[in-house]
Amino acid sequence: MSNFKQRTLILMCALSVGALLISNLAAIKLWNLNGIAVDGGILVFPLTYILSDLIVEFYGKKHAQQIVFAGFLINLLAILVFWAVIALPAYPGWNLQEAYSQVLGFTPRIVLGSLAAYIVSNLFNNTLFIYLKEKQGIFAKSFIARALGSSAFARILDSAIFETIAFLGVLSFSEFLRQAVFAYVMGMFLEILLSPLEAFCARCLRPKMSEYQNNNQFSFEIVKRMDNQLGRAGIIHTPHGDIKTPAFMCVGTRGKVNFVDMKELQSLHAQAMLSNGYHLRNLSHEIALEGGLASWSGWKGPTLTDSGGFQVMSLGSGSGKVVSMKVGNELKNTEPEKRLAHVSEQGVAFTDPVTGEDDFIGPEESMQIQCRIGADIHMAYDELTSLADSYEYNVESLARTERWAKRSLKEHKKHCYDLGYYQALYGVLQGGRWEDLRRSTAKKLAKMDFDGFGLGGAFLKENLGDILRWCCEELPEMKPRHLLGLSHPDDILIGIENGADTFDCVAPTREARHGKIYTRYGNINLANAKFKDSPEKLDPGCDCPVCKAGWTRGQLRALLKSGEPEKKHLYFDLASQHNLRFIIRLTEEARAALIQGSFQEYKEQFLKDYYGNKK
Repeated sequence: MSNFKQRTLILMCALSVGALLISNLAAIKLWNLNGIAVDGGILVFPLTYILSDLIVEFYGKKHAQQIVFAGFLINLLAILVFWAVIALPAYPGWNLQEAYSQVLGFTPRIVLGSLAAYIVSNLFNNTLFIYLKEKQGIFAKSFIARALGSSAFARILDSAIFETIAFLGVLSFSEFLRQAVFAYVMGMFLEILLSPLEAFCARCLRPKMSEYQNNNQFSFEIVKRMDNQLGRAGIIHTPHGDIKTPAFMCVGTRGKVNFVDMKELQSLHAQAMLSNGYHLRNLSHEIALEGGLASWSGWKGPTLTDSGGFQVMSLGSGSGKVVSMKVGNELKNTEPEKRLAHVSEQGVAFTDPVTGEDDFIGPEESMQIQCRIGADIHMAYDELTSLADSYEYNVESLARTERWAKRSLKEHKKHCYDLGYYQALYGVLQGGRWEDLRRSTAKKLAKMDFDGFGLGGAFLKENLGDILRWCCEELPEMKPRHLLGLSHPDDILIGIENGADTFDCVAPTREARHGKIYTRYGNINLANAKFKDSPEKLDPGCDCPVCKAGWTRGQLRALLKSGEPEKKHLYFDLASQHNLRFIIRLTEEARAALIQGSFQEYKEQFLKDYYGNKK
């Protein structure tokens, strides 16, 4: 958070607390207007709504709620101190007891009503303001429209609560009702009267306060559709920047891409980074204090977090990686008694394989963790089944994942603005290799209020195109789709033509560390002795920083085989950069070909060059 934003937040907090103090003091005095008692406190209440609206708009619901509670507690303490002083024996000339009995005798009830009305109505106002901001139309576009809209309903609460506590039983019902209505009308009149000032403050602050792009919202636009296919080129707009799709998201599992720093990542033209909620769960509070994943990690662009569904599968059934498996009859899940994770309707209880400690994550916990981490895009909590699981178990698991999706949505809506910017949520489609399950769940999740969709699951590589087509034919066209855990060129190109927009996988960096280098004409393994002293570049024509710097295959092999940690580390860095740039460039070229209308030609030529006779 910038120094200006910090100073402004402190000022707004002080003003909010001060406004409530003034409101409580003003509440002591009642004026008679045409026979109706007018509480002086309502003349100040609109200021608290204005301040709350500005805090929610520029800092998020979490900060606004904290300030409401702080204001309430400070005022309560001040009132208790005030009453304690009055109750104490004092210099006779002060006449405090006489003042209390003659002037302030009705104060406890009035002040209690004011405090109760303040905390309930302001919390409600903050929640409704966020709700209106998420809707389409005038409320989403206009700050002042949602400010007036939320306060219009909040004032019903504050008038009802205050008048009930202060005057119910004191006035006749008709007088009580007339006074409550009058208090509401008077408050709204003042709110509308002050609305130009509120709009002016928001307009003046926005250039200095808005640290986020795209009006602090998430959206997707399609730039070009593929002829006779589900593929498209588009742009995902997030609060931390745009992602031009198709795009590959580099995987920084723990908030950092292994052996590649953020400046190097930028030089590779990376657009986004994916981290894992499971691995960052114990650091989530620290990340939230730093302002979210982008600030904490140093990666200032768009980010995404996975819910941990893959970890659930790997700790539970334990059946390896997702798509590239070659399944035989011998494939079996881990015996139940040996599993580190156990799935129930509530969520997943598991034993951390690193610490040995027991833990639990359900849909609510996953959303809370991810919202503290604060990526631009989150994944709903899901159960990833293995290839060894039966159709019957997939039916059971899928129904549970769909129920978890609803719970994820409900919890996510409570926290998606906690860090001051909007955090989007994707629903995750499972269903294994069965068309009926895939289409059914796609239809159900399409009706839910997700910002996009994650395409996941364990299935055979040869089924990828069909499974993506089944899902994407049922999903809404104007929401983005992320294919989880794949990065091989044929997987990406098949994914693009069947409607996937973004991709992620650890393979480019993991394989690089084991000596595998991607080239346009197939992979090479630098561990092979034939590359010793080779003067060839890693990949002729490659535009990555490593190839541009002139590093040869022989030089990198020497680093790989070196026993010195510094040289080994250098190899990991250089090889990872090369492989990442290779996959990122693939999606860039595929996007350009799609826009030009030549995707099929590009795909066929690339696969012919890359796989040769293997494809």
